[in-house]
Amino acid sequence: NASSLHRQRDHDPRSLVTISPTTGIYAAVRTLIAKKISGAPVINDDRRLVGILSEKDCFRVLTTTAFEGNPEGRVRDYMTSEVQTVNPSTSFYEIVSILQRETFRRLPVIDRHGRLVGQISRRNVLTVIESMANNWFLFGVEDHTLPSQEVSGVRSAMQRARNQ
Repeated sequence: NASSLHRQRDHDPRSLVTISPTTGIYAAVRTLIAKKISGAPVINDDRRLVGILSEKDCFRVLTTTAFEGNPEGRVRDYMTSEVQTVNPSTSFYEIVSILQRETFRRLPVIDRHGRLVGQISRRNVLTVIESMANNWFLFGVEDHTLPSQEVSGVRSAMQRARNQ
């Protein structure tokens, strides 16, 4: 579930990079670059989620520059305010479904008061998927490679797993 996924060290709420809506847009861009991240949750003083600032949102600085000269905006002027979130009890499969269906790369995890408690990224999900590869308990067999004569599709693989 979301609670166990967001406990990973690099997504601990204390180490999660967040941005204030009043931060200057250029300072926010520098933060994204320095931290090597593609976006960050935008939170107010009460840690309530008010948006997400993504690399794509920052691209709007260029279009603003083209029409208005050198913009001096704040994060609130560029961030995405309508943000899909999950709560700590959201199932792993629901998270995967959302991230597979949508184009964004991260899902903020918020508590019942709307406060940010973590974030789940596509990278977190990949880490979980990779950890499943050698988990014989999940697949019912220790060695789930098939001899070449049995590679005739999913049905034969499932049948072999059931018979072992």
